Amino acid sequence: MFDSIRKKIEEQNKDNNPKNMSLDFKLMFVYHIAMMILFGTRIIDNAAAQALFALALFVVLILISAVHKFRAQWQWPGIGLLGLPSAILGVAFVYAFLAFAAYTINPDFSFPDLQNINYIDFIEESWSVIIATASVPAITPWYLAGIGIGIFNLLSSLKIATTKKSEFVAQCKNS
Repeated sequence: MFDSIRKKIEEQNKDNNPKNMSLDFKLMFVYHIAMMILFGTRIIDNAAAQALFALALFVVLILISAVHKFRAQWQWPGIGLLGLPSAILGVAFVYAFLAFAAYTINPDFSFPDLQNINYIDFIEESWSVIIATASVPAITPWYLAGIGIGIFNLLSSLKIATTKKSEFVAQCKNS
């Protein structure tokens, strides 16, 4: 019984090794690790400067990915049937996660009663709570890391980024 379960798990995970990670996925890890170093060391202790650093790093990593795609003659496969709904739900989930974290982390705001609330007002209020909380330099890198993961998931849903090298190669003209 356990042998069949083990074989099934091994079969499902045979492509899940570092050699089959796409460059996009590796670059997402570079970004995330940079944000965690920023979070742990606080070498930049200003929220705006941290955001500018993250933006500059993001642009550099996007350029590296774009050059790699150009050289490999990558072709966008299109969104697909579930791509757009998946992207919208992913953005909504990341927003909800960041809002929940903001209300939890920041003692100046209390989480509203969701049973008696106007959701448009809640989204507007939660945005200001997210900004207020993310503006604390000790917390900003954590938010930037979460946003980076959310952007990678969005790009994956839109099939602009891939997680596996084999997926990327299948999208290239030379495959």
